[in-house]
Amino acid sequence: MQPLPLSAQTLYANLAQGMSFSSTRAGSIFTQVARSKRYLYVTEKHGATRLQTYLGPADDPNVQRKADDIRRAEQAAKLRRTTVSTLKRMGLPAPTLYVGRLLEVLAKAGLFQGGVVLVGTAAYALYSPLVGVALSHAAMSTEDADLAVASLAVTSAMADETLLDILKRADPTFVSQLGLDPRSPPRRFRSSAGFEVDVITRYRKRADEERAVRLAGLQCSAQPLRYLEYLFQEPVTAVALYGAGVEVAVPQPARYAVHKLIVAQVRIETSIKHRKDLAQAKELIAVLNENDPHRFSDALEDARRRGSKWRSLISRSLSEIGLGRNS
Repeated sequence: MQPLPLSAQTLYANLAQGMSFSSTRAGSIFTQVARSKRYLYVTEKHGATRLQTYLGPADDPNVQRKADDIRRAEQAAKLRRTTVSTLKRMGLPAPTLYVGRLLEVLAKAGLFQGGVVLVGTAAYALYSPLVGVALSHAAMSTEDADLAVASLAVTSAMADETLLDILKRADPTFVSQLGLDPRSPPRRFRSSAGFEVDVITRYRKRADEERAVRLAGLQCSAQPLRYLEYLFQEPVTAVALYGAGVEVAVPQPARYAVHKLIVAQVRIETSIKHRKDLAQAKELIAVLNENDPHRFSDALEDARRRGSKWRSLISRSLSEIGLGRNS
């Protein structure tokens, strides 16, 4: 594993810090005239879609101030786009165009701020600058995205909008996939390119295994899964190197590694996902043991304290990747 240059890590940190100070979304201001009166609008890029929003009369001081804020945000976004391009040239992993668009629409809809956490390989692909090492590209290919909902009260930041509406801004071919119960809102969405988005949430009781949980705000469902509550406890923010940068909520890398040790044993041992789980866990554990051993040991101990089943699954995976019980 190749450590990222300090200059790249510093530039990434500056990018992330600059985004955290931005409270206004970037956009292009334009004017329309109706009955000899001028009105201001803003156009924003959301994935593969451009949305237009009415701001108000051009001679309204409040509207003018809002338009000026948007123009300044657009200038800042241009600088961030340059930074993103530089970081990519320096070798930092970036999402594909398709995944970048998807993350952008989810972020701009306010989902990552509202309690949704990106998990799975799409999250793993964002960890390199967080851990200071260029993680293996072989383990980062994905044709799906898992959205873990930490709170069942999560809603879209935009009124009257479903998760499908949001996804269609990234790719208009997204459609809902019907589950076993046709009366239940969809929990899986699929595009014509074969990319899937699954909505999941934490397991609460045995009955949850048989039915999805409704998320009224997004007009979809979430499939409860065991061990998920451990994964998205105290998530962190990563910046996806797409466009002007996209802030995404992801699990702590140490918790991600331990969770992969657990779920790898739930899968069939000969499955591709089982092998990918262990490969990602092994790579992250090696990096964390080198750069942040206390964070990993704390995450591992937290999981082991949750019961004998947890300890058994973790031990079996550690043995498989040659690290032993006391790693």
